[in-house]
Amino acid sequence: IVYVGCGERGNEMAEVLDELPQLEDPRTGRPLMERTVIIANTSNMPVAAREASIYTAITVAEYFRDRGLHVALMADSTSRWAEALREVSGRLGELPGEAGYPAYLSSRLADFYERAARVRTLSGDEGSVTIIGAVSPPAGDFSEPVTLHTKRYVRCFWGLDRTRAQARFYPAIHPLQSYSSDATVLGQWWNTQGNPDWSAQRQRLLKLLEEQAHLERMARIVGKDALPPAQQLTLLCAELANEALLRQSSFSPVDRYCSPERQAAMLRAVMHFLELAEHALEQGVALAQIGALPILAHMMRLGEEFGEDAIDRLRLMPRRLDHDFAALEAEVTDAA
Repeated sequence: IVYVGCGERGNEMAEVLDELPQLEDPRTGRPLMERTVIIANTSNMPVAAREASIYTAITVAEYFRDRGLHVALMADSTSRWAEALREVSGRLGELPGEAGYPAYLSSRLADFYERAARVRTLSGDEGSVTIIGAVSPPAGDFSEPVTLHTKRYVRCFWGLDRTRAQARFYPAIHPLQSYSSDATVLGQWWNTQGNPDWSAQRQRLLKLLEEQAHLERMARIVGKDALPPAQQLTLLCAELANEALLRQSSFSPVDRYCSPERQAAMLRAVMHFLELAEHALEQGVALAQIGALPILAHMMRLGEEFGEDAIDRLRLMPRRLDHDFAALEAEVTDAA
C-alpha cells in the first residue's frame, strides 16, 4: 500500500500516522503499517514538493510492482496536486488554460493514471499498480477541469454524496453519479462466481434507485402518503436495496468483508423480495402489510446478521420470503 497525502493539513497527516499503525492486516494479523509506505506532503510545504509528491508515490509503487507485488496507490488529493501545477505554471509565466490551470493539465493527469498497469516482470512474476485518486472539486462542482479530465482517463468513478455522509450512510457513494466502464467484464466474472444474472440485477437496481430519486422529489412537494401504493412500494424497495446492499460498516467485524458468494446470496434475496412484493401488491395485499413483515427488518440488516459463516442460512432466505408472501396473499383471498 502506498499512500500519498498531497497538500494535506498537518493535523490530518498526524491522524493518518497515528491510526494506520493501529490497523490490523487481515491476511497476516500483524500491523498493516508493515506493508504501507506513506509519503507525507503537508499544505505548508513548498509547492514544488507538492508537485513532486505524486511522481514520488507512483515511482515507489512501480518499484514494488517490478518486484512482483500487487500495489494499491492512494493519492489524496489530485486536486491539490493540480493546484500546485497551476501555481508553478503561473510563476513560470506560462499561458493559463481553463480556470487558470496550465494547458498541459490534461496530459499530466493522463501520464499519471496511465502508469497503472499489470505486468510480468523479468523474473517471471506478476505485479500490478492500482491507482485510487481522490478529487476534491470546489463546492462539489463535478464540471471543473480536474474532475472532467480525470473522468476521461479513469474507468471507474466513485462520486461521494454529502447528503449520505450527513445521514451517516457509509460508504457515502452516490450510486447514480458513480460508474464503472468495466461492468460488462465484471458481469462475465460474476458468471464464473455462480451469479449469471448479475448484469440484469445491476440494471434493475439502478432503475429502482433512479425511480427513488424522482419520487423523493415528488414526495417533498405532495407528501409521501399522497403517492399511489405502487410508488410507495418503489420507495420501500429502494430503501431495502440501500440498507441491505449499499450500506457497509468498515468497523464491523461481520460486515467489513463480504465474499463473492455472500454478495450473490444477498443480491438474490433482495431481488426476490422485489419480485414478490410487486406481485403481492398486484394481488391486493396492502402496502402496510408488506412493510410490517418481520422478515423485512432482518433483510434491512443483511450485512450485519448474516456473516461469512451464515451463507447457507442466507441462501434459504428466498424460501422464507415465499412462505411469508404466500401467507399474505392467502389472507387476502380468504377475506374476499
